[in-house]
Amino acid sequence: MRLSRDQVLGVALDLLDEVGLDQLTMRRLAGALGVQNGATYWHFPGKQVLLEAMADALLAGVTSDLDKHLPWYDQVVQLAHRLHEALLSRRDGARLFAGVFFPLPNALAYGEQMISTLRAGGLSSRDAAWSADTITYYVVSHSTEEQLAAALPDPSASAARLVGSVDPKRHPHLFAALDHLPAPHREEHFDFGLRLVIDGIRRAAG
Repeated sequence: MRLSRDQVLGVALDLLDEVGLDQLTMRRLAGALGVQNGATYWHFPGKQVLLEAMADALLAGVTSDLDKHLPWYDQVVQLAHRLHEALLSRRDGARLFAGVFFPLPNALAYGEQMISTLRAGGLSSRDAAWSADTITYYVVSHSTEEQLAAALPDPSASAARLVGSVDPKRHPHLFAALDHLPAPHREEHFDFGLRLVIDGIRRAAG
């Protein structure tokens, strides 16, 4: 029986969780599906096409049932949190998202929703598009850092290395802030940075 596109995509996402982005190959995917190498090309003619579909699958539901009663800027925050959660839902999800260009349904729905919400706040089309990019870049980079930190074999050793490298005399302010630096950062760290970005956009919107 021929595999469906959704079956191939689902197994590919599960394989991403298992082996990570760097070890995900079409041959390994075929093995996980129990088919001959090349059988997956019926739905995905190359790895890049598969990765694009996987990235788009991460965004499924991101724009659904947003709270339209919130002010526009809080809707933007809600959407950014949805993207953040989506990228963290799969191993290397942020790297997958950042590494492909995919004008596919879920990505287009996200872009439309983000820009239209920013436009509702009074921004021009250009400023709304660029603001949407800025928010997305922040979410993706923070999510990437979170996933990289989570993948460290010994996060406490990395934190100890940083602490041991900071000289309280040469780096007094860095030393005073050490408790707030080592990764992984708490959710409050993401919220803090996101609010800085949104507050700047609100001021630009007037």
